[in-house]
Amino acid sequence: MSYKHIPVMPAEVLECLNCRPGKIYVDCTLGGSGHAGGIAEKIIPDGLLIGIDQDKNAIKNAENVLKPYEQNIRLFHDNFINLPKILSQLNITAVDGILLDLGLSFHQLDGSGRGFSFKKDEPLDMRMDIRSDKTAADIINGMGEKDLAKIFREYGEERWARQIAA
Repeated sequence: MSYKHIPVMPAEVLECLNCRPGKIYVDCTLGGSGHAGGIAEKIIPDGLLIGIDQDKNAIKNAENVLKPYEQNIRLFHDNFINLPKILSQLNITAVDGILLDLGLSFHQLDGSGRGFSFKKDEPLDMRMDIRSDKTAADIINGMGEKDLAKIFREYGEERWARQIAA
């Protein structure tokens, strides 16, 4: 597997992280593992990549994509907010670089079946971590119109928040 063909953005990320053999890096949002694969290729033979994602499907994908580097990878199905705990588990006190590529992955938009896409008729789930109790449908159906409008306006910067909430 070679990442020499990686698109511009991942290549720029790898350059900014200054990935080198023997160093320790954390990808806090594995997603499709494109960045993680590029990092792994640059840190071998004796570096370590810690991969975190709260989407179980991203972890399963990473296990497959990063198989050639499995000796240099530690994957965690968790939220990056728990990075200090994860590093403590691994007895690591410092890392050489941390990546957070925030947002939705292509898989979540195109193939998760969790209602992230506008193009598909899917259940309104929208949980990044399916272990969470409440789905987006639960929240929307359990809130009043005024509270929904506030969420749409403040977090979605939606100027039609009241109309949408109605």
